[in-house]
Amino acid sequence: MKISAVKRVLAVLAAAVVGVTTLSGSAFADHRQSGHGGPGIVSAWASAWSGTDPQALAKLFTADATYTDFGVNVVSTGRAGVASWKQRTDLLIANVHVTVEESFRGGDHIAVETVYSGQIHGAPAPFAVPATTILDLRQGLIVSDRDYYSLATLLAQSGLPATWTPPTS
Repeated sequence: MKISAVKRVLAVLAAAVVGVTTLSGSAFADHRQSGHGGPGIVSAWASAWSGTDPQALAKLFTADATYTDFGVNVVSTGRAGVASWKQRTDLLIANVHVTVEESFRGGDHIAVETVYSGQIHGAPAPFAVPATTILDLRQGLIVSDRDYYSLATLLAQSGLPATWTPPTS
């Protein structure tokens, strides 16, 4: 390859890099955060889940919010529903903890990669499963929370049969 052809290829590559760099500063930016240093709402959400006060979680949501846990197929609505879901979770699972691995934000939409851990009361072993949460925001509050994780993996790690269901009382 002649030197002039090499210079042209390098010029095209340099232009491509400049274009990508310019895009990263625009509205198309990939806002990536690792650990608890992620967006403020993500840190607050993870801390509230890891804490013991259902109202601390509920106050992060809008009055008309929807919380969907696809692992167990439960939908909660409103702040009262979110607080109730957190309270029921804490009654069923000891030491609930959400560890944020990474989060990605685009506008009012946030994807959060976590490790969801704890120990179901009466289970022989604790669990720590990967989970993904999609948060939609309105005026800085969560209007929709969708949690995705494998219930089969959670139960297997807990030493419980795949047919296990939580007590109803």
